[in-house]
Amino acid sequence: MTSLSEEVQELFEPRTELHKLRIQAAKLLNSDEWASYKKVTVALEKERSAARRSFEESFEDRVTKTSQRLINEAGAVKRRFVPRGLGSDGFNPDQIRRQAKLEVNAAHKTEMAKIDKRETEATRLCVDKALQRGQQREKLIGDFQTATDRRVGQERRTRSWSR
Repeated sequence: MTSLSEEVQELFEPRTELHKLRIQAAKLLNSDEWASYKKVTVALEKERSAARRSFEESFEDRVTKTSQRLINEAGAVKRRFVPRGLGSDGFNPDQIRRQAKLEVNAAHKTEMAKIDKRETEATRLCVDKALQRGQQREKLIGDFQTATDRRVGQERRTRSWSR
């Protein structure tokens, strides 16, 4: 049971990671960081829509080219010594077309995954900068609290969590 859940988690991890980073970016980024983040996301969304549109418009052309490549590969000279009656037909048009469609769809999914990965990296970079800015701010506040500690003697040696 755990292997199935691990497989599902691995399958959806890139999209869930991107979703979590988007939520974290919405909480942490200031206005300047948000503007640069939106610029990147808008550019990547345009790229995504262009890839989708290109996929939909040229799907049949891609399938035809892939089918032709598969036919050429199937017709290549192979040095397998199999009797004629036992071999498989490498030129089944339905099978070749189905395989071509699968390859074209897989190529499109790979292209979309690359765009998602670039968005994840850009979002992670923005979030990391915001977290670093927040840590610097917290350090300054802590340093100021330490410097302004006005307790005397033994009280000063114990840490006060009220400040």
